[in-house]
Amino acid sequence: MSNIQMLNEKSSWQEHFCRYSIKKVTLSIHLFFLLLAFFLSRAVMFEAAVPFLLPLWAIVRHRYEKEKWSVLIGGVIGAVSLSLGQGIILLLQLGIYELFIRFRYWKPPLAIAVALSIFFGQFIWQGISYIGIPPFIVQLYIYYEVILAFFMTIFIKLFFVEPYRFWATSWSYERIGAGLVILAVVLTGMQSITISYFALFPFVLHLAILVVAITGGIPIAASVATIVGALVGISELSFTGMIAVYALTGVASGLFSGAGRIGVVVGSLLPSVFFFFYDTTLPLDSVYFVSVLVSSIVFFLLPQNMLDLLENIIRPKRDEVLLQRQEWLTEHTTEKLETFQRFVLFMKELVFDRFTSTENISEMRKIEPCATCMSCFRFDRCWGENHNGMNESIHKWFVAKSGLSESDQLFAEDRIRSKCVKSTKLLEELDYQLYNDKMNGQFYHGKKMIALQLRDLSNHLNKLMEDMKAETLSFKTIEEELSQEFKRTNIECFQIDVLSNTVGERVIVCSFVKKHSRDEQYLMCERLILPILFEVFSEPFQVERITEHKSPFHHFQVRFRSAVRYKIEYDIYSKAKGSNLISGDSHAIFHIHPGLVAVMLSDGMGQNREARRESRRLVRLMRECLSYNMNPETAMHTLHYVLSLNREVDMYATIDFALVDLQKGSLWSWKAGSMSTYILRGEKLLKVEGSSAPVGFMPVFSVETEKVNLLANDYVVMVSDGLFSSQYDWDEQEQYFVELLKSRIKVGMPIEALIYDVMDAYQSEYEVEDDCTVIILNVSHVVPEWAVFRPVS
Repeated sequence: MSNIQMLNEKSSWQEHFCRYSIKKVTLSIHLFFLLLAFFLSRAVMFEAAVPFLLPLWAIVRHRYEKEKWSVLIGGVIGAVSLSLGQGIILLLQLGIYELFIRFRYWKPPLAIAVALSIFFGQFIWQGISYIGIPPFIVQLYIYYEVILAFFMTIFIKLFFVEPYRFWATSWSYERIGAGLVILAVVLTGMQSITISYFALFPFVLHLAILVVAITGGIPIAASVATIVGALVGISELSFTGMIAVYALTGVASGLFSGAGRIGVVVGSLLPSVFFFFYDTTLPLDSVYFVSVLVSSIVFFLLPQNMLDLLENIIRPKRDEVLLQRQEWLTEHTTEKLETFQRFVLFMKELVFDRFTSTENISEMRKIEPCATCMSCFRFDRCWGENHNGMNESIHKWFVAKSGLSESDQLFAEDRIRSKCVKSTKLLEELDYQLYNDKMNGQFYHGKKMIALQLRDLSNHLNKLMEDMKAETLSFKTIEEELSQEFKRTNIECFQIDVLSNTVGERVIVCSFVKKHSRDEQYLMCERLILPILFEVFSEPFQVERITEHKSPFHHFQVRFRSAVRYKIEYDIYSKAKGSNLISGDSHAIFHIHPGLVAVMLSDGMGQNREARRESRRLVRLMRECLSYNMNPETAMHTLHYVLSLNREVDMYATIDFALVDLQKGSLWSWKAGSMSTYILRGEKLLKVEGSSAPVGFMPVFSVETEKVNLLANDYVVMVSDGLFSSQYDWDEQEQYFVELLKSRIKVGMPIEALIYDVMDAYQSEYEVEDDCTVIILNVSHVVPEWAVFRPVS
């Protein structure tokens, strides 16, 4: 009990700490915008124009809605600190701006709305002050203020991008330049703030130069110091000689950046000391040096991780990025090559190590007179219109030679000897023909198997090369690809996390800006995002969950998952012949991935352990081939070839193989010597038939492939040939079996009882005289438990 209490206390403490951290970050952001607004509202250009608070208000109101009250409070306090009239002017301009933004019939761009608000606000105030049209010099200042506000809005918009993109967006030269302009204006607003021997303006400027010097080096430090110093000097129209001080401070501090923080501080002090003795007209007094000294102390106290972050923004570490790319390339390529190597080893073991003997079965061929018969004087008697059945005798000899029964072979030879006067020579020629058929069949299947294997090997290599070109060389992640697709469709998605990238099990979480209602969110996901995901991953997706979040800003997250639209229920009926305990049939049903189900049914020739062993071997080898991503057609040709290379035992077996795509609702069927597959759709019957020979039985082997689109509530039935007896009419048995299935399905009988009830009724009418296996699958929609309706197709 004490352990549980300790765990609860620990969990509660972690929750409190997490909440405190979030509140601390939120409070810091509010304080930042309040101080920024305060100093911008105090920044005076040309000793008369104060145009910088309204641009900040426009951008924050548009992108940082939670911080707008901090900006308003800080801006009003800063304006009132200049004069009460400046505070009234600011409120008047804010009111006019709100009218422009809320105007129903015309939505001007932000920069235009800000400029017009300042223009009308100043003209109204100055008109009231002068009781008429203000003087030209006042109008000139108003025009200056309008122009400055227009460009300041653009700079603030460039720098303060959407909150979710603030750190993720690249720091382009335009954005950095906009940040320097904002910094210069803020420093202008700080110039009049002095406490005893400490002045805020030189403190912040010198600290900024030190930070930039340690993170960016000489060029960045010199550029920042020169640009900011020039802008501040121009705003005051005085002390422009300080530009040289700031520029040399940036150069000297960057020059000594190799010596660490101490070198940067020492280097930054040298220009100030030099100009203190060189030019007495510059304002390098005790206040300046005390402020610089305090900024140096603060610089030493800054955390290193903050400086590392700034350095990575200013000067990205290309070597580390290239190293990461190289490591990723090595790891990814090695993984692909290892898979490829295992595949090759498996093929080598399958073809060369498991089977070593050579034996094949002759094709059921058209019987024609051979050379011995053509030269015989009894040719007309044997092959003419009144022939003595030589054609049938030779045909039965080929059939007997296809089996392993010596008695059947001796009987077929004796039958030929009784009818042919040149039987010895004829049998030798027939043996030669049989041998040629076997060799031709082996040669054909060897070429076919190698061709198909090379095709699969080529597919592996092509996929490897495509991955290297698409991902390795460009180092383009799937998240980046999705982000580009979203941008192309104008969808504002600021974060993409691919939690799982396995086929059929993909899970993707996307975060979007909160701009839509709940219904519009679902509509956007279904109409825009799901088609993009299908195009990128080539499989359907579904919206699993949508959640809204308010921290660190208002947004919503959508969790997408690979859509498995259908599910299957199945049952299997298996019965050995008579009273036997062993059946020659084998089957397997398994998921290749959640959206793809494999169904196999194999019937070995016979009803003994050998038949069961060979059918099981065929199913096992087929499953192993699929595990190496081998094409099903290639796998069946390969297994036919290797199973026909055995002289010792009869390895003939049928295979009925089906893949059920639960994502797209389709069935792929491959058959080799197997029975028809029945698809029951209400009163409608679809049949997938096959006429190929069993695996390992014929030298000329073919695999028949057929695709059928499935609908909900379809029943798929696969059977072995033992279901239908040779003593009764085949079509009647099939029709009766299908009618039994339809009658049970129509009354809604559960699938667990359906197949056994059907087989009991069927066996009461027809005798099942061989091993029999029936697999029935029901395809239905995946419907959540909370759904209020069920789809019908």
